[in-house]
Amino acid sequence: MIDPVALRAELDNDPASLGYAPFMASGNNTALVALLNETHAADQVSRGLIPSHEIIEATVAVDWAALTDPQQRQYMAITGAGQVNASAVNVRDAFLAMFAGGTATRANLAALEARDGSRVEVLFGAGSVASLFDVREARKA
Repeated sequence: MIDPVALRAELDNDPASLGYAPFMASGNNTALVALLNETHAADQVSRGLIPSHEIIEATVAVDWAALTDPQQRQYMAITGAGQVNASAVNVRDAFLAMFAGGTATRANLAALEARDGSRVEVLFGAGSVASLFDVREARKA
């Protein structure tokens, strides 16, 4: 849910320097929506559910072989569900414990966890999308 008061503060203050001011002044709500929904590498958001096959493909054989039997069973239990919740702390902690820092698998898994997001997703959560209605309501707030 997009909070109109928080969105108004974003539009007024432009903390990420996206350039809202001219569009606020001209009343160009369509341009504001486009800026809010545009993705940027600087705005990383969790992918949430990741298909298990991506986790498996990111796992390097030498790193897998270094796991203990209990760790391999835990890995298989996590990936066996078909999807892995990348934003779950327990899942993240389990993978961090399995794959040591500096391993290729750990780097690969970290790269899978997030994606480029939009400013509105940073503010209101992954998957959020600003609409003309949201911007109009924010401008009234």
